[in-house]
Amino acid sequence: MTELAKKEALLEASGYRYHFDRMIYFNRTKRQALSLEYVEDHSLEEIRDLVDQQPAANGWAFYFNDPPSDRVKHDLADALG
Repeated sequence: MTELAKKEALLEASGYRYHFDRMIYFNRTKRQALSLEYVEDHSLEEIRDLVDQQPAANGWAFYFNDPPSDRVKHDLADALG
């Protein structure tokens, strides 16, 4: 199993779903979204640490290699519910 496949399996087992149009993994319960690029570029341990975190206190937590603009955050939060 490749490193990326292990990360994807971890995310799916932890309740994350992949949004094909936006190229992100998201979990509505935890209010977290990780870009595909972020998942590819960070270690399995880093991804596991994020998955183990408590839900964001105020709104969504976004994990991207380059921080998204406030508008992108707002649009994603609306689209993800």
